[in-house]
Amino acid sequence: MPVTTYYLLKRVAQMAVALLGASFISFTLFRILPGDPVSLMVGPGVTEQYIAELRAYYRLDQPLVLQYFYWLIDLLTLNLGKSFRYGVDVAPLILERLPATLELVFVTLVIGVSLGISTGVAAAVKRRIDSILQSISLAGLAIPHFLWALILVVLFAAILRVFPASGRIDLGLEIPRVTGFYLVDSILAGNAEAFISSLQHILLPSISLAIGMMTLIQRTLRSSMIDVLNEDYIFTDRMKGHSETYIVFVRALKNALMPVITITGVQFAFLMGGSTVVEKIFGWPGIGNLLFTAVQYRDYTLVQGILMVYALIVIVTNFIVDILYTYINPKVEFK
Repeated sequence: MPVTTYYLLKRVAQMAVALLGASFISFTLFRILPGDPVSLMVGPGVTEQYIAELRAYYRLDQPLVLQYFYWLIDLLTLNLGKSFRYGVDVAPLILERLPATLELVFVTLVIGVSLGISTGVAAAVKRRIDSILQSISLAGLAIPHFLWALILVVLFAAILRVFPASGRIDLGLEIPRVTGFYLVDSILAGNAEAFISSLQHILLPSISLAIGMMTLIQRTLRSSMIDVLNEDYIFTDRMKGHSETYIVFVRALKNALMPVITITGVQFAFLMGGSTVVEKIFGWPGIGNLLFTAVQYRDYTLVQGILMVYALIVIVTNFIVDILYTYINPKVEFK
């Protein structure tokens, strides 16, 4: 069923309400905690008058209701304020770090989805390896991604020394910034050395994030594939003499992918916010690492800006996932 104008307008209204709620949460989250961010920003040895001037500049001397009102007005004009910690506008600071996080998330999705689908199909079709894959998936779900990150760093960076432990690219290598994605920019520049270096740097953090996602997709797709392969139309296809490859990868997999799309959308949102610790472990210069620093120094404006970017990406992603349902399964109705 095609997406109607009414549904689009309803979803836009829901997205606006969700963003408003996210703005309220991001605004109040750190303001309810004790402590003065201005004192942390300037450090000891400054006059009370200077601190008072800074508080007035950042409107911290105003009631919380007025602070929130002024911040919403600035937000509507895409003005995220100025960072306490770095002393620069928040928006350019986030835009500078955002491509690093997005590149890490996209590579993680490619690894997690491809391995999850392939192992999920194998587990459903090849029952002899099903128990082995299920045992491996339990380990993948039981160990959190930050612990996988530490394991991979110790094993492949410290002991075997086959992958770098931090950063996005080797020192001394420079590539023109076009998209901000080093893998893409190195290809556009025709720099094979930079591409290999970028790939080596991104593999360990992306794998540590992809393990849990891969196992979740594998277990979900396995159950969905088993149900679909027992449907009557699959039996009819076999009676017609269709090849098993066609039945599995064309007829069955398409219908079994519906829950995988949902999981992928949810995991994308989780990876955007859940990559913070992994970025810190690998020294990855993304907004997750930036958020860690902002929380440490109680940089209200920077925390608010990052959380709003997270919220916007998550809400838009969920909307795109809903639209994709119509292309995977035209029977899905939007009301």
